[in-house]
Amino acid sequence: MIQILVIDDEDPIRNLLARMIELEGYKVWKASDCQSALKLLKAQPFDVVLCDVFLPDGNGVDFIREIKKHRPEAEVILLTAHGNIPDVRGCRSPSAFHRSGHIAGTSSRQIISQYP
Repeated sequence: MIQILVIDDEDPIRNLLARMIELEGYKVWKASDCQSALKLLKAQPFDVVLCDVFLPDGNGVDFIREIKKHRPEAEVILLTAHGNIPDVRGCRSPSAFHRSGHIAGTSSRQIISQYP
């Protein structure tokens, strides 16, 4: 079963995303900040990580390095309500996949299946 980690400091958003993804049949873990996410990353083999850009103890763009250090095979999807193009460009690498735009009405399965 595909395991997904959702990292977001806002409880309603984190819980909603997790529930929507669970309803699609995925195993979901949740973290509210970089530190708690790091503990989970060290313990669980995640296939996909959905990470907010703005977290209370760090920046999701910078946290990609830490995610990839512990789970290089994991695909990382950055989430933000504050579309800041310089932040997105800063996380681009040969292994990065970027999709911008409005995704309301799109199922989590459709979004996750876009990643290699």
